[in-house]
Amino acid sequence: MTSRPTTRNMLLGALGALSLLAASCGDDEKTTDTTAAPETTMAAETTMAPETTMGAETTMAPETTEMMVMYEGELVGTFTIDAGDCSSGAVTGSWFQMVQPGGTADAGPFVPNGDSLCTSDPNYSLLTPGEDGGLFTGAVQSAPDPAFDDTGNGLASQIFLPVKFFGVDFAGAIDAADPPMAEADGGTLTVDLSDFTAYYGAGTFNQGAVAMGTIDPMTGVFDLDWSSLISGGSFDGFMGVWHLEGTFVAV
Repeated sequence: MTSRPTTRNMLLGALGALSLLAASCGDDEKTTDTTAAPETTMAAETTMAPETTMGAETTMAPETTEMMVMYEGELVGTFTIDAGDCSSGAVTGSWFQMVQPGGTADAGPFVPNGDSLCTSDPNYSLLTPGEDGGLFTGAVQSAPDPAFDDTGNGLASQIFLPVKFFGVDFAGAIDAADPPMAEADGGTLTVDLSDFTAYYGAGTFNQGAVAMGTIDPMTGVFDLDWSSLISGGSFDGFMGVWHLEGTFVAV
């Protein structure tokens, strides 16, 4: 009879041992799962917030400001002109030439001005800034009334001062109700001078054309050229060639 309790006890002990072993294995699995937490933390640390900040710092707002164009589109103001000069031998500043019939604006042949202040090359008649300092856009610079004195000298003096040409002064003015229009496009300058008129020897000579040149978008420094064929009168078939240079001043 004594062997039965012993056998039961042995079975109960074995079952208890197996239970403890199963519990131990379960604890090991849980421990293994928790070791992944540090790896998750490391993955979170790979977020590149500093690189995002560096990217934001590459915005070049100051450079955009420095590239701003000042003189572009329609220009309203004064094309102040530099006085013509040839004291160094080369002709600079603003001037006028007259081309003989059949000639060209680039090659002539030109009519030498017996009263030219450019003694080294009398083909050039040098221009001096007038009372307004130069050519207006947005306002008309018309000739005075009367436009001539008793000996036929032109009296207009707003754009440039009258210039002596073979003993008689020629002058220039805008002979229209509407002012000239000017436009700049990427450094190219266009000025509608269709109504520019020369006054000489008690006669008027249309010297209008669409003038072309260049302008520095940042400084307003410009040069402007045009030529116009004279029709009728004592200079029929001759051509006037005009060059202005200076600095544009906006209003």
